[in-house]
Amino acid sequence: MSPRGLINNGNMCFMNAILQTLSHCPPFCNLLTRIYKDVAHSFNSTTPLVDSLVRFIEEYKQMKRTESSEEFGEAFSPEYVYDALRGLKRFDSMKGRQEDAEEFLGFLLDGLHEEFLAALKRADPKNQQSDKASVAGNQKEDDWMEVGRKNKTCFTRTTNVEETPISRIFGGNFRSVLTCPGSFDSITLQPYQSLQLDIQPDDVKTIGDALKNLTVSECVDDFYSPKNGLVKATKRLYIETLPPILTLHLKRFIYDNVGGTQKLSKHIGYSTTLSIQPDIMAQARRPKEAIEYRLFGVVYHHGKSATGGHYTADILCQNDWLHIDDTAISPISLEEVASVENPTQPTDRSAYILFYMRS
Repeated sequence: MSPRGLINNGNMCFMNAILQTLSHCPPFCNLLTRIYKDVAHSFNSTTPLVDSLVRFIEEYKQMKRTESSEEFGEAFSPEYVYDALRGLKRFDSMKGRQEDAEEFLGFLLDGLHEEFLAALKRADPKNQQSDKASVAGNQKEDDWMEVGRKNKTCFTRTTNVEETPISRIFGGNFRSVLTCPGSFDSITLQPYQSLQLDIQPDDVKTIGDALKNLTVSECVDDFYSPKNGLVKATKRLYIETLPPILTLHLKRFIYDNVGGTQKLSKHIGYSTTLSIQPDIMAQARRPKEAIEYRLFGVVYHHGKSATGGHYTADILCQNDWLHIDDTAISPISLEEVASVENPTQPTDRSAYILFYMRS
C-alpha cells in the first residue's frame, strides 16, 4: 500500500499521526479489509466507527497520483473518522481542549472494541456472557486459589472482559502480585492495550530500562491485613501475556504542583528491534528465550509545551522508512528512526508512542 498524506483541517495532527501508523499495521488493515469484502454495508449501521475506519483504509489504498508527487498518493481528509468518534459518549471528555495522540488512540481502540462487542452479541446472543479476557467492555471478576512455585498457595483474581478482534490484536494482560506477611499472596490479572512506561527515573535511559522499571517491587506502607492489622506489603507487576501488536507509551507529560502539566523532553534510547526478556514475564508464562518484536511506527510530539505542540509519525512502508507530517511525506534513514544513543544536537522532537509487531 503506497502512503498518502492526510490533510490537517485544524489541529488534527494528533489524529493524522495515529491513523498513518494504524494504516501500516498489517493485522489491523487485514481485519478492516476483510470486513469491507465480506460484510454487507448498511446505511443504518450500528457500527459507525468501524465503518469509518473501513472507509479510511479503502480510501487510503486508492492511488491517486499528483504532478507534485509521483511517488506518493494524493493527500485526503479523514475527518469522517473524527466525526464518528464525536458521536461516542466516552469521547465527550476530549472535546474543547488540546488533543493528545495517545489518548486519541485509546479512545479509538476502545470505541472499535465496543462496536465489535455489540455486533458479536447481536450475531450470537448466547455469547453475551463470554469469559474471555480483553481490553474494554462489561467487566466482571473471577476469584480462585492457585498453587504456584514450591507448592505455595495464592489467591488470584482476574478482571474478565469479552474478547473482540481489537483486543486480540492490541490487548495483553498484567499479573500484579501483592505479598503480605502472614497471608496468601494476592494476584490480580488485569488487561492492557498499551504499556505505560515511566521514563522519569534517572536510571531509565532506554526502552529496556523502562520495561525493567515496570516490574520493580513497590513497598505498600500501612496495608491492612485481616490477620495482622496494618503491615508493610510488597507489590510487583509482571507481564502475563503479550499481544501481536505491542504499543509502548512513553509518559512524557507529568504533573508538577508548581507549573501544572509539564513535558519531559528526556531522550530515551530504542532500536527497530525489541527483545522482551523472560525476567519481566510472569513465572507461569515465562518463556525460555526473549520474545522478539519489530518496530513499524513511531509517533512524535514536537514542542516544549504539554498543552500544545505538533504530532508527526515515522512509518515502515514495506522495507523503507518514511517521515509523515500531515500532507508532507519524505524518506528517512533507518539511523534517523532508531534512537539508540543520546543525540548530539538537542531537538524538540520526542518519541511519544512506539508501535512494535511480534516477529
